[in-house]
Amino acid sequence: MITTIAEHSVDLELLPEKSNILDLCCRGFLFADYMRSLGHNVVCVDIDHLTGGSYHRVAISDYNGRAGVQRFHDPQATQIKEGDEVACYTLENFIQNSETKFDLIKIDVEGAEYQIIQSLTVAPAKQLSIEFHLHTGAYTQNEMKLMETKLMLLGYEKTRHELTAQHGAGFSYWDSLFIHPSL
Repeated sequence: MITTIAEHSVDLELLPEKSNILDLCCRGFLFADYMRSLGHNVVCVDIDHLTGGSYHRVAISDYNGRAGVQRFHDPQATQIKEGDEVACYTLENFIQNSETKFDLIKIDVEGAEYQIIQSLTVAPAKQLSIEFHLHTGAYTQNEMKLMETKLMLLGYEKTRHELTAQHGAGFSYWDSLFIHPSL
């Protein structure tokens, strides 16, 4: 049963009891709080200073090191940039350091999806709920196709992935769900 939680699709029936969930870009904690209300364990990550919940203040990208934080008038649009403000990890390195096997990863990282996905060498979770940011110009439709291909090579199947216009911001893949059938 696919359910949309805070604009992110999840197949709740595929989640075991007390699943481990990684919420990348947890601003507002709506997704995390809902999943916790269902009894799941949620690890939250964001690059910005947040109030209202416990989280890891780090960046996730395609390298391990340090990153800057670029802020805009819209706090939902905060992005990674060059700099030395926060620790930065690849998704695989962050997972390895957390010593947690995740059942679901929500990715809403304001344009860093390309770097994260292209750096993957193994499937990091059974479900990936991803908000792509094609509309921002952070990457092109060709790079979008490369991400789709990479996810398929890692064993994921597209469950929900439609180009739509939303939020007055233009066309993007606002709510995609990829499921790995054998994990």
